[in-house]
Amino acid sequence: MKEMNKKNNPSAKSLKAGGYSVAITAILLAALVFINLIVSMLPSDIIKFDTTAKKYFTLDKQTEEILASVNEDITVYHIAQSGMELDELTELLGRYTSKNSRIKVKTVDPAVSPGFIEQYTEEALEDNSLIVVSDKRVKVVPYGEIIYPSYDNITEEEYYNYIYYGIMPQGESIFAGENAITSAIDHVTATDIPTVYALTGHGEVALSDAYLGYVKDENFVYSTLSLIASASGEDLGISSGLVQGSVSVPEDADCVLINAPTSDITDAELDALLAFVRGGGTIVVNADYKTVKRPNLVKLAAALGLDVCGALVVEGSQGYYTQRAYYLLPQPQTHAITDPIIEGGKYVLAAYSHAMKKLETLPEDVKSVTPLLLTSSNAVGKVDPDSTKAYFEDGDMLGQFIGGAAVEIGDGKAVWYASSYIADDSANNMVSGGNSDLLLNTLGWCCDKGSSVSIRTISLSIQPLTITEGASTAWLVVVCVLIPLAFVGLGFAVWFRRRSK
Repeated sequence: MKEMNKKNNPSAKSLKAGGYSVAITAILLAALVFINLIVSMLPSDIIKFDTTAKKYFTLDKQTEEILASVNEDITVYHIAQSGMELDELTELLGRYTSKNSRIKVKTVDPAVSPGFIEQYTEEALEDNSLIVVSDKRVKVVPYGEIIYPSYDNITEEEYYNYIYYGIMPQGESIFAGENAITSAIDHVTATDIPTVYALTGHGEVALSDAYLGYVKDENFVYSTLSLIASASGEDLGISSGLVQGSVSVPEDADCVLINAPTSDITDAELDALLAFVRGGGTIVVNADYKTVKRPNLVKLAAALGLDVCGALVVEGSQGYYTQRAYYLLPQPQTHAITDPIIEGGKYVLAAYSHAMKKLETLPEDVKSVTPLLLTSSNAVGKVDPDSTKAYFEDGDMLGQFIGGAAVEIGDGKAVWYASSYIADDSANNMVSGGNSDLLLNTLGWCCDKGSSVSIRTISLSIQPLTITEGASTAWLVVVCVLIPLAFVGLGFAVWFRRRSK
């Protein structure tokens, strides 16, 4: 009888059902914890989708290619005090580790480890700076290279207020995290870092801060070189006249850049440059339309298989120039240097170019001369470098001219551009970076650099939503009238249905 009562006891049944519920709940919780652990181990690019409008965390194709080639251990130290980590940077770094397991990220709090930074640099680093380390070398990425202000898009009013009243324009914040991180990884994994020397002593135009930044991002070591100042004499004796000492290009040089010289090079410099390029070095020349008046530069071009045959080139076909007939937009030709320009649909602005053609008979040691940029067949080559007439005159040349050429000579290479505006900020901005891409591609080809880093930066500014007055009124009616009426109608329908029952 007692057993019958136990079986029919409601309390016993409730207790048994409760036990089942507790057991099922425990199993479900354990399963959820297990699934959460498994999911947390998956790469961040699988479990976290980039829903940002500007795709902050979607890695560029260049980045993916460089990461795929990494076959050594790399540690990225994220320098930040606890609680000061930048969420965007942390998320982006997670995307890198998910692409290659040999890349590790460690956060270092300088307040907890005050001597850590000094192991790698004497520079005082802000929070959210990075130190990228491999067995080969170290690259420090300051916070200022990850997020920095830009004033490229300020209004005329903001510019006026800054010039006349000293009021600093607001500008916008630029996020260049991917470009900085990828460049650093490329730097610490590269087998060799090419060294580029910029020749000085002839009124050359120094590279702007923007171009120096591009060169640095591409992981070139950049320095200036004065062959004149480095000239050495045969002896220290006294002679009856001036004796020109011998000059040579430094042994660590991979490339010599001659950017927009305004005077001629010396005989000794000409010999040194030719010996350098024939022996396996490379040179890049950005010349101007007055080059024809500089005999040693003309000789240098001739030794490369190029004929500086005239002065200013004036374009006669629309589509080959912009604004002025001597602001040339030459047509890029197929080559490793110019193929990315063609694929990207970009222009190159070669303003104030000199007339140049390929020599009919090449020097014996010149293996090839490949045109990179060509004018139309209706271009005019002025003969007089002092002429101010931007049209055809008696004696001028008419036809197609070379705006740039790649040369293979001896064991080396050379690239000659007939414009001094290849490395000019204003010209570069007019063609949306086409000129800087061309120069970087040129240096990469000359130095046999396999990888290239030119990843877009992203504005962090929030763009306001602009709508018309009519759209504003329409949304006001929808939000403030129609949606509330819909809920009232739905409520009334539910009430009426229940009342009818």
